[in-house]
Amino acid sequence: MNKKVSLGICISLIVMSIAATFSITMVVSKNIYNKIIGNISQRSQMYASVDEINQIISNNFYGSVQDSNLLSASLSEGYINGLGDSASRYMTSEEYSEYTLRLEGGVTGIGIETAYDYQNNEFIITHVYEGSPAETAGLKSGDVITAVGNVTVNRNNYRTLSESFYGNILSSVAVEYERDGETKTVEPLLGFSMPSVIGRLEGDVGYIRINGFYKNTANEFKSEIEKLTENGAESFVFDVRNTSDGSIDYAAKVIDVIVPAISGNIAVAKDKNGEVYKDKIYTAESSSVNKPIAVLINGATAGPAELFACDLRDISQAILIGTKTAGVGTMQELFTLESGGAILLTVALVEPKNGADAVYDGKGIEPSVNVTLISGDDANIALLTAEQDNQLTTAINMLAQ
Repeated sequence: MNKKVSLGICISLIVMSIAATFSITMVVSKNIYNKIIGNISQRSQMYASVDEINQIISNNFYGSVQDSNLLSASLSEGYINGLGDSASRYMTSEEYSEYTLRLEGGVTGIGIETAYDYQNNEFIITHVYEGSPAETAGLKSGDVITAVGNVTVNRNNYRTLSESFYGNILSSVAVEYERDGETKTVEPLLGFSMPSVIGRLEGDVGYIRINGFYKNTANEFKSEIEKLTENGAESFVFDVRNTSDGSIDYAAKVIDVIVPAISGNIAVAKDKNGEVYKDKIYTAESSSVNKPIAVLINGATAGPAELFACDLRDISQAILIGTKTAGVGTMQELFTLESGGAILLTVALVEPKNGADAVYDGKGIEPSVNVTLISGDDANIALLTAEQDNQLTTAINMLAQ
């Protein structure tokens, strides 16, 4: 039996790296040349280590490589993980397809949001989107999901089972639920495009929850602002607690809906040399919201949501309420691979409106008013009533003054 593991992917990378390196040396200075030679040495050591592992496996592994694609993907994933950057990651072709569909079209599924109540050991529907297959099937906020497919829900598997509620494939998912002591099963279809923005009135305060910053978010956000204003909103609370999905590009478009046109930039992306990355300079030009604003943040507010909170504070004098954010102030870009997969790679640092002094990467953003949830559990915000959510209550009371 031939047990030797193919290193084709590594050999290809070596050849590409060396070819690219020597092309560069034709046009750069001696100092840069010496630096590149140093990198070649490091790369050679790395590939020698991989080759050493390959030889050990070839001579001693009791088995054979069953899936060369899995091996290649694992090597690629390990390379990215070795960067030590939580925002960078390797994607298989399936993951890449799902990611781009989500970024360009938002989240799709049966049309529900859920949360697990650990105190009562219940998997609860917290929101049903209007016009969704879930609503058509009769599901309502507050229903307790007891099984998905033929699998009973518990605290250990609910996250995995909840993935069945999302996707573009036009197939159904069996949802067993309890309401008022009665158990029913429905099979809503997947494929519904769920809004990334949810709004409601709390008295004369417009509350808007942003679940992610996608291509369609700015238009949804603007429509929700206009609707709540027409219905009597005198101020706004924007909730980006636990929000990290999306991109800086799309977050800038949402910011532009709120803040007035300014002479400077609302954000600039800078590469590792301190230069503007691929002309990524963001400005505010279109419209503005001339009403008092509060933004709810917490430790899971990250990436594009942090830029949103930071710029609203510095441009529109928004009050930030909650706890310190995650501190992910970088920009990521997708690079597609010949295998059909992709790499989501951190490529730049994001400087918000107030420049380098306001950079929050690795630091987080401190709230204007520090308020810790009474429950102490940020993950279960969706289960709290408006009265129980003291961060939201604080924001509403401050805006009412």
